[in-house]
Amino acid sequence: MPRAKKASSPSGAVDAAADEGSGKELRGGGRMTGSEFARLRASLGKSQRELAELLGLSLKAVESYEQGWRKVPAHVERVLYFLLFKLNEDEIQAEEPCWKSQACSDEKRENCVAYVAREGSYCWFFTGRLCAAATGPSKPGEPGGGCYTCAVFTRMLARIDGGKS
Repeated sequence: MPRAKKASSPSGAVDAAADEGSGKELRGGGRMTGSEFARLRASLGKSQRELAELLGLSLKAVESYEQGWRKVPAHVERVLYFLLFKLNEDEIQAEEPCWKSQACSDEKRENCVAYVAREGSYCWFFTGRLCAAATGPSKPGEPGGGCYTCAVFTRMLARIDGGKS
């Protein structure tokens, strides 16, 4: 299988003023556009059909996400990032756990699923984009604005992309 790489930067506007069926790219519960979805699928070395089967989706759903006719659901977005990170685990292995990087207090650590599971590189996956260290709702480009703008997530994504993010 070819080496998977980061598709593109996950940050960007959350809302696109587009209606389904308009041909414009839509943003779903996360931040992934159709073109980002397509680039990520290609970087995983999967055809539309292969990715649909892997994720338990219809081929039409994958086509619709890529064309921007349907929003990419947040859970699908998270699974795609998870696959990308797992396939490149050697490159992100040196990253310190999120609770150390974020200097979380003992109290925050005890209430954090990533800490309890000792999965400091996958904190964003377990928490659904809002960790115990976050200070507010996920908003792109704002400090403490959620996992996809978190320094831990963006550093790992940059390592996978060879520092090009």
